[in-house]
Amino acid sequence: MESVVSMFAIAKDIGGWVGYLNGLEPNMQNLKRKINDLSDQKSDIEAEITSSEDMPRKRLKKQVEVWLRDVSRLKNDVQRLDQEVEEGSVFSRLRLGNRISTKIQEATKLEEKGKAFDGLQVDEPIGRLLMPPTEDFVETTEARNVERVWECLMNDEVRRVGVWGMGGVGKTTIMKHIHNKLLEETDKFDSVFWVTVSKEFNVRELQREIAKELKVCISDDEDVTRRAKELHAVLSRRERYVLILDDLWEAFPLGMVGIPEPTRSNGCKLVLTTRSFEVCRRMPCTPVRVELLTKEEALTLFLRKAIGNDTMLPPKLEEIATQVSKECARLPLAIVTVGGSLRGLKRIREWRNALNELINSTKDASDDESELTSSCLLESGPEKYGQEIVRMHDLIRDMALRITASSPRFMVNAGETKKKVPYQPWSDDLQRISFMYSLINELPITPPVCPRLTTLFLNISYESTLQVIPDSFFTNMPCLEVLNLSNSKITSLPESISNLENLHALILRGCNQLKNVPSLEKLKALKRFELTNSEIEELPEGIEELVNLRKLNLSFNFRLRTFPSWKLRRLSTLEYLIIDFTGVKVSTEDLLCLHQLKVVAVHFQNVKELTRYVISQQFQGLQKYHLIVGEGPEGRLSMGKKFSISYESVPLGSGVDQLVLPAGLESFRVDGFHDPISLSAIPWFKDAKDLRECFIHQCNGLESIFSSSTFLEDGQIPLGTVERVSLVRLPKLRVLFDEIAPPHNIYFNLKYLLISSCDTMKNIFPVQLLQNIPNLETLIVFWCKSVEDIIVEIAEVSDWGNHQDYSNSISLPKLKKLQLDELPRLKSIYNGVMVCPSIEEVYIEKSPMVRRLPLSLHMDGEQATPPPALKCIRAEKELWESLEWDDPVTKTILQPYAR
Repeated sequence: MESVVSMFAIAKDIGGWVGYLNGLEPNMQNLKRKINDLSDQKSDIEAEITSSEDMPRKRLKKQVEVWLRDVSRLKNDVQRLDQEVEEGSVFSRLRLGNRISTKIQEATKLEEKGKAFDGLQVDEPIGRLLMPPTEDFVETTEARNVERVWECLMNDEVRRVGVWGMGGVGKTTIMKHIHNKLLEETDKFDSVFWVTVSKEFNVRELQREIAKELKVCISDDEDVTRRAKELHAVLSRRERYVLILDDLWEAFPLGMVGIPEPTRSNGCKLVLTTRSFEVCRRMPCTPVRVELLTKEEALTLFLRKAIGNDTMLPPKLEEIATQVSKECARLPLAIVTVGGSLRGLKRIREWRNALNELINSTKDASDDESELTSSCLLESGPEKYGQEIVRMHDLIRDMALRITASSPRFMVNAGETKKKVPYQPWSDDLQRISFMYSLINELPITPPVCPRLTTLFLNISYESTLQVIPDSFFTNMPCLEVLNLSNSKITSLPESISNLENLHALILRGCNQLKNVPSLEKLKALKRFELTNSEIEELPEGIEELVNLRKLNLSFNFRLRTFPSWKLRRLSTLEYLIIDFTGVKVSTEDLLCLHQLKVVAVHFQNVKELTRYVISQQFQGLQKYHLIVGEGPEGRLSMGKKFSISYESVPLGSGVDQLVLPAGLESFRVDGFHDPISLSAIPWFKDAKDLRECFIHQCNGLESIFSSSTFLEDGQIPLGTVERVSLVRLPKLRVLFDEIAPPHNIYFNLKYLLISSCDTMKNIFPVQLLQNIPNLETLIVFWCKSVEDIIVEIAEVSDWGNHQDYSNSISLPKLKKLQLDELPRLKSIYNGVMVCPSIEEVYIEKSPMVRRLPLSLHMDGEQATPPPALKCIRAEKELWESLEWDDPVTKTILQPYAR
């Protein structure tokens, strides 16, 4: 009897399910009708608001603002819901039925609320009224330019807008105003995307930048057509957006990149800024030319930047100011830059000199560079491959080229990597030539005649195959002062270089096939000599005769073994000595003979020599250093205050215990140290309070990094300031901590943690420890064959003190990147939920036992969304499909980010 009753109950349930499924489509259609009615109601209300916008002292009621937002949100929700109904399985459609009913009720309530409004606006209190714009502002050129672009965007007949004008005229500034203004126009556009396009147009790079702005990932496939399809699919799901492409140099079909056509139906618009009207015509766009400032506006802007608003200008300075403003060609960027360079200067001579330099500068750039930077004509950039760099805005570059088009004569053909740069006759009045980063594969056999040439940049593109420079090539360049031949494939330098007696700088970086360098004996004027990444085995002959040499860089010449002391000591004017990553070992006595040293990167024979130098007075005055004992690390990207010690080549007992780490040390690397069980127990680190980076490699006895026995009374701990820690090939490393909880008042500044080839570790973090590391941004774990958990619950660690109750959710507020690779025993990232609002990238590869991705979704009101910064989740397809989810909705929401 019971089984018969059960059968009837099951049949009843099945009947209910079938009814639910049969009613799903009618309910969805009912919901769509209600959304259409709501949209009409919203349009009527917006029209009423627009018609009363010119009424003074009125503002929109808060409840009306909320209602408009709620209608827009509901409309978007229903669009997504409709898509899920179309694509969902039977069981997912059953679940969707309840959501549809909820949305119908919500739409009904919104419709009733919209009908019940008693007026849409209220009187604005006098204290909140905005100051009306002054007459001169409304009529300024900039205001007119902004207004013309804005009118195009508000015109439904215009879908593409091309903002064009010469460099520095203010196109980007205008679009920044427009961008900010669009963000306030939430009723017309849902989102605004800004992408800066590089001069060297590259489809793949533009696709990447657009995807980055959209906060989505597209495949790394080299096939741009496939990437275009992916990007098109992402953008097609969005409506009512404005895509701004800033600084476009050439036209392209939108479909080639993956940008959908902006139409009235999707409510999207495309805006581009360019220097070329032809680009606007070929895109095609409605062109808006950006007007130059008037003479009066240019002078006013210049004076505001040069002297501010409070100082009266003497008549003579006003005359010079007018001339400077004129030279800036009414371009806002030029005026702001030059005006800023004169700010604080009050003497007539200084202003007149600035004017003369603007018109015709013939001074050597190397002498006036720490001046150009301070006056904003050059901008300091980050170090790249160990070299300090500066940047010049393309407007300033264009101005310089125009000024030097006649006299002195420059020939600049830099960055031409798309095609081979043809050789052209070099006239005898040329003073400076630049083929920097250009594609040059050969030079003429007949030497050019350039008796006035002072600067020659042939530091060509890495793609170039230049292998031979004719021996006589530099014969007719007697005045040459700066010569850069970096990145070439030459095996030997021409003999004619030996006779360039006026040469001040010889730069040979990245000439990785260079074996032979001629004598430098006659180059006594040489101040800067750089020869890196080459195949040389001996120092160039006559290097000891370079008595005026200030900068010597011989780094990464791995075949170079010796630098005789007597030769090094003769270079008494050296300020920069960079010979790391070579076989050369120096002594403290050698360095102390060079009294002008500011930057040092060298290898010492042993720790005793290193310690002797660290306690010397000369060391205290260094600006940057990289001091190495042993073979040193594999590479260096930038100079700083760094130590590297390799114990594989440093015998124990050679002064290791007496090593002193100096104040201000930023980076420390140690290889092959066998004795300490805990890194923080080493005495060296107790006073290293400025240490920011620590790389530990092949220390076979190391079992932990932090030891509670090293806690200090003031709550500090050695290595507590370190931001970056890399742990590689540590066979006995068990834990980061020695399983005794740090006090709650001790916080580690760790931001980056990399663990590789540490085969004894079974887990990375006990959950309790995470409270002490609030700044963690990057966690990378790979090639650790015993790791089973990344974060473990307290209950799984028996020896921790200070037990606390932890919920099933942990917060990693600053974590941006999580990379787990080649972890064959990894079962769990975390058993609970990880709240990571800043997460951008997740990589899980070649870790087949992982079954959960414990990433928490972001809640926007009642709506679950991906973490706001998320860009990409990379995992093998098999792993992604095998993951188990606490809620199937989570997988659906994260699916677009999976790669």
